[in-house]
Amino acid sequence: MVGNRGNGTAVKTPEPPVLVFFTMHEGKYAFLHFELTDRVYVDPEKCHCRENSKKPCRTVVIVTKERTIDLRRFSAASQESGKGLYTWDLARFRIPRHPQYDDVEVVKKVQFLTLDFATVEAKDEFRLELKSLEKVRNLDAKMCHDIIAEKQIKNHKPVKR
Repeated sequence: MVGNRGNGTAVKTPEPPVLVFFTMHEGKYAFLHFELTDRVYVDPEKCHCRENSKKPCRTVVIVTKERTIDLRRFSAASQESGKGLYTWDLARFRIPRHPQYDDVEVVKKVQFLTLDFATVEAKDEFRLELKSLEKVRNLDAKMCHDIIAEKQIKNHKPVKR
């Protein structure tokens, strides 16, 4: 950036990765969308499979260190042309605000998500993908922190003339 007081660098905090689930909700197809912030994690202790440890577990419970998870939902009642699934656009979940952003329902007071998978293998694959997303998020955050720290060090050194 160039300003009237000199040159500078703008460093923005990276956006966290998002998870988008395609599911059924009250008989309607729906997308569920939430950000994978550093406050969101899988809690193996919350799984009901702990009660019956003889069966292999096919459940993942996603919780947050905050009070609730910010969850957005977009549903389609029909598949008619011009309505329902044919009008779906995942861009409506993005920032800066998409023109249809207000059509997305904000689901309040979600404390956790329980995901049931058809097989243990599918659950394990999801966990691996989630760990990859967490690594990307953590690397982005570290890189941002390192750049800010480097700029702060440079700003505190006297300029040679």
